Amino acid sequence: MVSQKTKYLGIVLVLFLLLVFYKCPFQFITGLPCPGCNMKTSLYYLLKGNIRLSLYYHALLIPTLICGVLCLLKPEKRKMILILWCTLMIVYYIYRMILYFPNSPMIYSKNNLIYLLFRHV
Repeated sequence: MVSQKTKYLGIVLVLFLLLVFYKCPFQFITGLPCPGCNMKTSLYYLLKGNIRLSLYYHALLIPTLICGVLCLLKPEKRKMILILWCTLMIVYYIYRMILYFPNSPMIYSKNNLIYLLFRHV
């Protein structure tokens, strides 16, 4: 039987691999950044202590982390927390697309599936 420690190590390994190697499927297909794009970069700068760059890349990283903790601590309020979080993410995404797209940090990627399929049409 697999021990609890082995299960936790497996979960940590999978999360680490996703964090390091994961590519956004929305951006891979469309070339457009998704509402969560740049959150990994924001986390990187937050962990390095550069709060200004962390907020530049994604200002909702810290509220997202807080929402995650609240969902774990208050499962009876999970639905309300997630609805609020989704609403904030959508409003913030629209704001960032209007303000920044196609420049940094909301960059269009030509290395996307739709572009590659239709570039010769």
